[in-house]
Amino acid sequence: MATNKQEIFIPRTGDALDAGLYVSVNGEAYLLPRGKTSRVPAHIAAEIRRSEAARECQESAAKALRGKE
Repeated sequence: MATNKQEIFIPRTGDALDAGLYVSVNGEAYLLPRGKTSRVPAHIAAEIRRSEAARECQESAAKALRGKE
């Protein structure tokens, strides 16, 4: 079975102990190193992008709420 793979870059965080990004979709799990580009199936890359967009949305909403205090 041929799998469509995509490259995705996982940025580093400020946490020295954060070695990688764990992502799992329907029991298919990956631990991807931070600061490097990895090749993963398209559905895994899509989940990473969706998760990042959700995190950015949450941070934006939290920042807006802090501004209203």
